[in-house]
Amino acid sequence: MNTFVWYTSGVIVFANSIMALPHAGDQFPTTEEVMQRLSYLEQKNSDFEYRLSLKILQLTDKCAVEWNGICFFALFYHPGKINQEAARLACKKRGAKLGNIYEADQYQDIMEYLRPYIAARNNGGKSFGIRTGMRYEPTSQVVYLPDDSEAPFVHWRSGYPMPASDQTTVLLNVFPGGSEYNGMYNLKSSAGSFAILCQINI
Repeated sequence: MNTFVWYTSGVIVFANSIMALPHAGDQFPTTEEVMQRLSYLEQKNSDFEYRLSLKILQLTDKCAVEWNGICFFALFYHPGKINQEAARLACKKRGAKLGNIYEADQYQDIMEYLRPYIAARNNGGKSFGIRTGMRYEPTSQVVYLPDDSEAPFVHWRSGYPMPASDQTTVLLNVFPGGSEYNGMYNLKSSAGSFAILCQINI
């Protein structure tokens, strides 16, 4: 469906919804009634998108790792094409949010899930970085989850964290098993990366 048809269909649906509001004779709905109806339709649309996202995850292999009622999956892009804000929006578009690391077993499961993509998704490269929702504060040298609580599990790759004050986003470096370079590293939020880790409650 092209953009014009989609837009036109949306206008017709909204117009029909407004006209369905109760009114007497030639009296049109008030502005307040229209705004209430619009708010209701936006909420219904949001609920539908969330349920659709869950159904897609259940019917495909995108729910790659399940842990404690959370589904984790990766999104892949051309190297250097996705920054932190774009990564957040990409997960949000799928009804999810940027993924986090909570414990050692979950970390290992996610790394094992990601390793086959080293060659398949990175043009034969030896590793790739995948964005998370965690952040690093160089001053306190603490890794935080998005809710500002301290991350319960941290595993830095060799040579990290870097002390630069602007390198606050936390990524996972995925190498073949056994490499000392597997683990977390910190990077500028504006820098591009190859992949994104998303999570969604199930």
